[in-house]
Amino acid sequence: TNTVYLFGTIHVGARRLYPLSAQVEQAFARARVLALEADPADTNDATAAMQQGMYAAPDSLAAHISPQLYAQLEAVLPRVGLPIEFARAMKPYLLAMSIAMMEVQRLGYDPALGLDAHFAKRAHAEGKPIVELESMAQQMALFADLSPGIQEEMLHLAVDGVVSGGTATEVADLVKAWSTGDVDGIASSVLEELADLSPPAAEALRERLYDRRNIAMAEKVTAMLAGSESHFVAIGAGHLVGPTGLPELLRKQGFVVKRL
Repeated sequence: TNTVYLFGTIHVGARRLYPLSAQVEQAFARARVLALEADPADTNDATAAMQQGMYAAPDSLAAHISPQLYAQLEAVLPRVGLPIEFARAMKPYLLAMSIAMMEVQRLGYDPALGLDAHFAKRAHAEGKPIVELESMAQQMALFADLSPGIQEEMLHLAVDGVVSGGTATEVADLVKAWSTGDVDGIASSVLEELADLSPPAAEALRERLYDRRNIAMAEKVTAMLAGSESHFVAIGAGHLVGPTGLPELLRKQGFVVKRL
């Protein structure tokens, strides 16, 4: 008896991605509540999430990665604009994410123009309630207990993405797939993120980044469907594709899921 709108987002954006389609605008207008993975306007949560990924002095990055990777970092960090003095204090997973984000920004994309941020601003301006399916601190905790080997692989992949241009290709492919509504293309982009990792690392990250979180988010959407207020659920597009994506998980529970 209730409706939930599932909208796949990209966490960074550009002005050319707007305006959004009439279907999206109508769904957002009909929904009484906005649901996000995490509210980007919550600066306290963002600060707490960052602190999880920092070393306490005198510990530093050099003690946790190979000398070869550290040398590669010193060469590549100036390209993305991150001083080595800041990088030394970051754990490998946080530094990997920071390098990837700064490279994406160097390519012309802006987190402030991401779809999550767009709808959060709209909801705050219109007085529409926002609920979080997770939090930034919870998201960062997914990486904090990864093995040192997997964290180092993540960091090596981020560095290589800058050097080889792989990050630019992956982002361009994702934006193209998202812009054209290409579900298979979005699913391929998700697989591309993991393809260059070792099988154990790829499996660990896929399970943490997608499978486990999708199950938890599907449970929360199920609770929304049992309520009386319609929700607009804006989450990363990768969570809506494939056999473990939210649409399939909800279909398996007997809900009617259709694409608008």
